[in-house]
Amino acid sequence: MPISKFSLRCFSLIWLNLRIIAPLVLGGVECAVLSEAMLGSVRADWPGLLGPFRNGHADSKAQVPDQLPEKPKIRWQLDAGQGYAGAAIRDGQVALFQRDGKQDVLRLVSLTDGKEIWSASFPAVYQQGIDSDKGPRCVPQIVDDAVLAYSAAGTLYCVSRSDGKRRWVRELRKEFAAEDGYFGAGSTPLVVDSSVIVNVGGRKKGGVVAVRLVDGKNLWQSTDADASYASPIAIDGAKPEQAGTVVVPTRYVTYGLEPKTGSVLWQIPFGQRGPTVNAATPIACGTGQLFLTSSYGIGFVIARLPAGPKDPISVEKKGDVISSQYASPVSFGTSIFGSDGREDGGWSSYKCMDSETGEMVWSESGIPICHSIALEGTAALEGTAAGTRGESGRGEDAKPRILLIGINGKIWLLPATRDGFQPLSKTVLPEGVYRALPALSENSLVVRTSGGSNATWTCFEW
Repeated sequence: MPISKFSLRCFSLIWLNLRIIAPLVLGGVECAVLSEAMLGSVRADWPGLLGPFRNGHADSKAQVPDQLPEKPKIRWQLDAGQGYAGAAIRDGQVALFQRDGKQDVLRLVSLTDGKEIWSASFPAVYQQGIDSDKGPRCVPQIVDDAVLAYSAAGTLYCVSRSDGKRRWVRELRKEFAAEDGYFGAGSTPLVVDSSVIVNVGGRKKGGVVAVRLVDGKNLWQSTDADASYASPIAIDGAKPEQAGTVVVPTRYVTYGLEPKTGSVLWQIPFGQRGPTVNAATPIACGTGQLFLTSSYGIGFVIARLPAGPKDPISVEKKGDVISSQYASPVSFGTSIFGSDGREDGGWSSYKCMDSETGEMVWSESGIPICHSIALEGTAALEGTAAGTRGESGRGEDAKPRILLIGINGKIWLLPATRDGFQPLSKTVLPEGVYRALPALSENSLVVRTSGGSNATWTCFEW
């Protein structure tokens, strides 16, 4: 998640005084008030969407050997029902969200052996759209002593982490008269301090809604924008002293919102009408840059973040080098790595591009759509934008790598360099469609296959 030098200095002072051992990942809305929701831990957690930093970067303590095993060992395996929601991992506990018949089921299981700690069920009311799968699309979020889950019907659940008992429920899409869209609700909510920010897609200023984490009550409502399938992120501005901003990619416009009030700080058009979706989550890159990508002829946009709260955002580059249907890219400084193409388009490739020039550095064709997990070197690269780095604690000799998990089960471990697609090693998972986002914790990879009666959750270990 986002981090600025200013936020890092503030956190360092807090750490020295309180001896808190945890990496800062949420760029400072207020540097002295930090939500534990998005902090890493000594266990190399993956507590929600795209990891501990919500940018695809793993905690530095995650363990991935340069030589992947020829056949990864299965630690445990569970039925996954319907859905595309990936897993969340914290403190050796794994949150799994799926649909079983007429129930949406949220479970907490042990990372060690897959044994169930508790299970909570809710009425599943979403009726299928284009996709026959009617399960949840959004990754659950483990937040302090609570677990959040957002269903395909647009209902937000908060349950106790200790026993799974319901704390509050908000039928947000129903309350704000939002449409189901092509696939139901698929934008994973963002936790910022004590609020939960949701791209609802409702009318009468119900496009983006913030509710209190403690009781689910409304904090603010903003815009009339339709929801996308991309998820909001939190970033800092181009200057350390600029307050935090919530970036919300909606159906046709990406907004920068003030996190406490929901007021619009800036906006840029992104998306187009017709049978299209925005589904890849934005990332911060370069120095004060924001990267947006979509397929369906939309392409990418690289924007320069405002230098101050009253400055406008400016679009610097547009193109189609990385046009991702739903897989979110990762960045190391000005180098952006990600899948280009569509799963249903008959072609795809994996590419590296430069965020300053907008030009392709290299491309490898014939690679399936891949989920990218950035490994190591996260804090060792200078010149990165506020919001691109996790605190890895590794030295300048750290070698950044990327773990690519293809939707067909093929896995590559790739040096994050500009020298081309030169994998250190590769392996393959059992047959299945691995469309759901993977979760990496310690030496464990939790993945989900989707479709049919044999969908499974599987925990592999290296």
